[in-house]
Amino acid sequence: MGAFIGPVISGSIAAHHGWKSFFWLQVALSAFGIFLVAFTFPETKYHRRNSKSSATSTPPDSSSAVFDGKDECEIEKHPSCVANTSPVQQSTALPPIGQGRPSRQQFMPFQIPDSRWKSFIIRDLWTPIKVFFNPIVLWAGLMLAGPADLLLFFNITESVVLSAPPYNFTPQNVGYTNFAFLIGGLLGLATAGPYSDWIAARATRRNNNIREPEMRLPALIPFMIVTMLSLILGGAGYQYQWGWGHIVVWGYGFAGFSVTTIPTISIAYAVDSYKPISGEIMTVATVCKNFIAFSYSYWVFDLAHTSKDGWITPAMAIFACVVGPALFAIPLYYGVGKKIRVWTRNSDVHRMEDDI
Repeated sequence: MGAFIGPVISGSIAAHHGWKSFFWLQVALSAFGIFLVAFTFPETKYHRRNSKSSATSTPPDSSSAVFDGKDECEIEKHPSCVANTSPVQQSTALPPIGQGRPSRQQFMPFQIPDSRWKSFIIRDLWTPIKVFFNPIVLWAGLMLAGPADLLLFFNITESVVLSAPPYNFTPQNVGYTNFAFLIGGLLGLATAGPYSDWIAARATRRNNNIREPEMRLPALIPFMIVTMLSLILGGAGYQYQWGWGHIVVWGYGFAGFSVTTIPTISIAYAVDSYKPISGEIMTVATVCKNFIAFSYSYWVFDLAHTSKDGWITPAMAIFACVVGPALFAIPLYYGVGKKIRVWTRNSDVHRMEDDI
């Protein structure tokens, strides 16, 4: 929401108080955020000792298992190559849910670190680099980067296009157009998660209640159609100077819808496959997004002004960056994704959660 509301606020502040004032507001908000993190967030990263009982065990529930136990992906043999599994586990005594609260010691800004803190630092620095070369994680990162940088394309061009003739928008009015991103984003937040869960649950029932992470991928289809329309209609609207309503609704609104749907489903698929490294997956995705976004200011405007097709050319270049990775969802769904998870079933990333 910050990415959507920020330009609305900045446009109004720039119109009334100058563009520098918004950056000072950012400084104040960042300082306040640092204060909250340091003094009001309890520390939760400490070693938890689980008291396991060897007397009882819980039988696997077929409704929550991912694979049907065939060949090399038997749950008992390779629990790490599946997601959302409930393999045979020893019962664990856990504290009651919803009771108690963090101690005062957990709110202290400085605490005695875990004795293994050096190895944790090395592991946490190395793991994102390592998993970057995992095809599923890299694909999820590119799927987050594409829609996010589609949004950036409209963010960095809206002032140039809408403040010039025939629109002649003021900075404040340019900022108000970002409400389209907000509305589209809210619609995406309300639909992507439930819809992908419904698609996966439906496929699970058809597969004898056996869940696989790839069952979530078909949910990308309608959202990718909206994403493609955003680029096609937004780029054409820029180039042929359509009415500003068409640009805002079809370009900006659909882009906001895309940025909260495609990454949601793609990252959920990667996390389903490798739950213990969910944080590292987001690190890889963020690096992909920022690396690609960094290049935009170097070529988007030059390409638009030197190409005979104007704004359509950079829009179609971004179209390739967004739709190209999405095409790899097809082989992932039809067996490649499962094979990759089998190949990486013995990776130590599956044992990282034991250190938390």
